[in-house]
This record gives sequence, C-alpha cells and structure tokens, in this order.
Amino acid sequence: MAQMAQMVCGSCRQLLSYPEGTRQAKCSCCETVNFVLEAHQVGLVRCDSCALLLMYPYGSPSVKCSSCLSVTEIGEHNRRPPWSVQQGQPTPPNSLH
Repeated sequence: MAQMAQMVCGSCRQLLSYPEGTRQAKCSCCETVNFVLEAHQVGLVRCDSCALLLMYPYGSPSVKCSSCLSVTEIGEHNRRPPWSVQQGQPTPPNSLH
C-alpha cells in the first residue's frame, strides 16, 4: 500500500490526502486540480503586509497571501532556503534553483 501525503487545496482550503509521489491532486469539494510540490521545490517567505509565513513554488517571483491577499515580491532580501534545506533533507542534485 502506498504512503499517503497531505496538502491544502489552493482554492477552497480543504485538506487533501493523496498517494505519495503524485504530481497532481484533485479536490473532491471544489474539483480544483492542485499541483503537488516536493519539499525541495517549496520556498518560504513572510507576507509583507500581515507577516503570515507563506509557501510558494521555489523560484517564483512573487506570492499572493491567502489571508490578506497582498502580493509579496520574492527577492534576496526575503528569500529563505527551500523547505527541504530547513528540514535537513538533502536537495536532489538535478533540481533547479
């Protein structure tokens, strides 16, 4: 039996469960197809407006806060290491940053 993973739907905020290794997870509530990112593909930044910690696809130029809807630009001044680095997991050698 496959290991299960979880994520929050980017549209309706429902908690989704899906088999680990899946690239997309369709929400059963709103039918949105969510792209699944692995830990080395996720960046973290604080919202410029409300200071909420935001996760975004690593390498994105900006991220929109789901709480206050403010758009935070991603740059050297606020970029954090990928989530996998913060968790102590090695970044795969073929990943792009």
